Amino acid sequence: TVLAHRTTSYRIAHCIAKHGKPFTDGEFIKEAFLSCSDALFESLPNKETIKSRIKDIPTSARSVQRRIDEMAENVRAQQTAGLKDAAVFSIALDESVDVNDIPRLAVMARYCDSTVREELCCLKPMPDTTKGEDVAKALIEHFEERGIDIRKVFAVTTDGAPAMVGRHKGAVKLIEEKVGHPIMKLHCIIHQENLCAKMSNSDLNEVMATVTKIINFIVKRSALTHRKFQSLLEELDSAYTDLPLHSAVRWLNCGKVLERFVSCLDAIKAFLAEKGQKYPELEDEKWIVKLMFLADITGHLNVLNLRLQGAGQTVLDMFETWTAFVGKLAVFSDDISTSTFRYFRHLRELSSLRNINTAEITAYMRVLEAEFTTRFVDFKRYGPMFSMLIKPDSFDGHDLDATLIDWMDTEDMEMQLIELKSSTLWVTKFAELRKLLEATPVKDHGAHILTCWASAPEKFSCLRGIALALLSVFGSTYLCEQVFSHMKHVLSPTRSRLTTEHSEACLLLKVTNYKPQITELSQAKQGQGSH
Repeated sequence: TVLAHRTTSYRIAHCIAKHGKPFTDGEFIKEAFLSCSDALFESLPNKETIKSRIKDIPTSARSVQRRIDEMAENVRAQQTAGLKDAAVFSIALDESVDVNDIPRLAVMARYCDSTVREELCCLKPMPDTTKGEDVAKALIEHFEERGIDIRKVFAVTTDGAPAMVGRHKGAVKLIEEKVGHPIMKLHCIIHQENLCAKMSNSDLNEVMATVTKIINFIVKRSALTHRKFQSLLEELDSAYTDLPLHSAVRWLNCGKVLERFVSCLDAIKAFLAEKGQKYPELEDEKWIVKLMFLADITGHLNVLNLRLQGAGQTVLDMFETWTAFVGKLAVFSDDISTSTFRYFRHLRELSSLRNINTAEITAYMRVLEAEFTTRFVDFKRYGPMFSMLIKPDSFDGHDLDATLIDWMDTEDMEMQLIELKSSTLWVTKFAELRKLLEATPVKDHGAHILTCWASAPEKFSCLRGIALALLSVFGSTYLCEQVFSHMKHVLSPTRSRLTTEHSEACLLLKVTNYKPQITELSQAKQGQGSH
């Protein structure tokens, strides 16, 4: 009975951590369970025994907090064992400030065991400065404390901040010096896409500024104004019932704001006229053309952004998505310069009503195309290497950057590649893998690729080692950003006194793919009764 109570207590605490709930919710869960028990167990002869057992479950805030800390420590032990066993791993780094204005460094590790693991190693507080040497020192000390050999790091992905990528004192450079061999350095592909999407053209910036100003008047000026606009949309049977506020920080927000603004444009004009608000831009044909173009192109950028997001993606998937979009940009430019507007719905609808001068937006498309072509230098450099993951049978060994793999046992790599290309069995096997990948979600690609390479015989051990290294690479810092998003929920203004250790434990249990070994933890503890 004591063991069952303890196990149940762990499971309740695990649910609380997974859902980011306060520790005090343990008592709430018990109270809710007891309040339902009379009806739920009414026909059972041992109803009172069941209720008594529920009452004896340790669910106090202190008990829940201890259980969460113990499960987090158990998960860390599993992570440490996995990282020690892995031949190679890669990391993603990012830094953000929590609700108490304490900078927190998120370190994600990606490695292969029976599956492809993406794990939060730590969410370290950085109470002083966050210079490159501070970040590198915190990371190196963390891995040393856990007894993990940092020399096994293959790649580091960051958001490209100067403290991370500085040539001499950047965190990545200092980490590389400690690792003792060249590492693959990547700038988060989503962050670069966002930088490309920033409207560097001043005219287009002014369009977005005007849109933001109008929305702020309607939505933020007063609650009454906002309600009246909502009523107007309802009267006009609009597809939308409101306008979203614009945030320059949030991914995808700009595109959604513009799409909604354009769809409600007639209603917005009527409402502003009724309120005596004058915005001559709304009657300016050139301004309207830029608005429609912005709505269309940000829609395309949003599709790209969404495809780059998500856990489980391989760096190859992300590289191919970016390559395809660069090719699409050339088509988009031709589409605008010829005034066909096949891929620009709002511009096409506008062109059916009036003639459109495309000179300015054609020039902007050229700038955007150049941005996407000139940025992503790291992905263009390493991109051909990634194809080895699924096409070793047609892979050119010269595409491998020898400096990145020399520290691994790769002396026979060229001979093994020749043997693999000559093997009908393995050429067929990788052809089957590519077919399988076409039919499965992107998030499962890594697992299928790993299964294929893990079954390779020892005669292909060098190739397998390189493939596992490439499979470990993060294409973005998306998972770090996701951790920070969860952090704002767990460490909210109403829970601001939660310690950094406890908040890290909650977040670890929320994002890990490891399962805490609750049965072992329960059996290892001394019985403490209810408290």
